[in-house]
Amino acid sequence: MSVLIVGGDYVTSFKHLISTQNYARVEHWNGRKKGFNKRQIPNETRLVIVICDFVNHSLANSVKEKANRGGIPLMFCHRSVNELKDKLNTHQTDEDCCCRSFCEAKSQFQKFH
Repeated sequence: MSVLIVGGDYVTSFKHLISTQNYARVEHWNGRKKGFNKRQIPNETRLVIVICDFVNHSLANSVKEKANRGGIPLMFCHRSVNELKDKLNTHQTDEDCCCRSFCEAKSQFQKFH
């Protein structure tokens, strides 16, 4: 069973936390290049974690669409390892997205432009 982390540059603390949660392998996409939008999620992936602070919207939407199509659980979190730890313990997925508040706040700001 493997986990895919999308975003972030230094994810060793995330990898350590996930390995203690009994996941076998962690793959990391930093998302810095355009080609990451076209990558396919590996077949053995059982969880996708998107670090919101380090990815652009097109990559986040692309990964979300591919995970939903494959039936893979998806978690959004910020840089905080503690936030990821809480979400892994409570099994929050896409429906309880922490980016929802960010997206709602963004739409409120767009009203003023």
